[in-house]
Amino acid sequence: MLESSSQGASSPFYIVILSGTHVTGKDSIAISLSRSLNCPWLKGEYAANAANVISRSQEKRGYDLGTVYGKTWFKKMQRLGLMSDGSESDGGGDSDNEDRRRKNNQKKPTGCLALVTHFALRKPSRDAIRDVMLGMEVRVIFVILQITKDTLSGRTLGAENPELAERIMEEKAEDLREPEQEERDTLVVDSMQDVDALTLDIEELIKRQVAVG
Repeated sequence: MLESSSQGASSPFYIVILSGTHVTGKDSIAISLSRSLNCPWLKGEYAANAANVISRSQEKRGYDLGTVYGKTWFKKMQRLGLMSDGSESDGGGDSDNEDRRRKNNQKKPTGCLALVTHFALRKPSRDAIRDVMLGMEVRVIFVILQITKDTLSGRTLGAENPELAERIMEEKAEDLREPEQEERDTLVVDSMQDVDALTLDIEELIKRQVAVG
């Protein structure tokens, strides 16, 4: 994965994926961040859900989980407008997709192509998305809105159904795991800041990441 991160370093194009658990305020941050980055805001939850289901199904048939996840995620995101000219179809060949990719990249001389919001993405999903986008000559900068387990517990356990809240906590525990040091394109920020301060913090981190890239 370290090798993949360095391979995307020369690309002037990038997308930002803003992710976090259900109480981290992704939408509020995305509104202001997409304006400051001058790029469209796309919601990626549907694409991730579809990629999860399809990749797990295909894995049982012998296909590589990560490869199927990445390709499925990208195809679904194209339908939502990611690097899209509005003419994508499931039947499009690789050469057609390559031509569209080059045309879309030429529309913007450099910079952020899209801000995509997601529920918490775990490392295998980040790896799959990273690989498929680097194949398109587009870097990915992951921004994780982090929250402590105590804060998540306090907000979640306040639900009316205590048993449901407990199950949610069990499922979300893995989502709080911080990325490994080798994931140099993955930034972790404190989601407990106010929106304005957090937006400025993320903007600065992205600028540094782009400059280092």
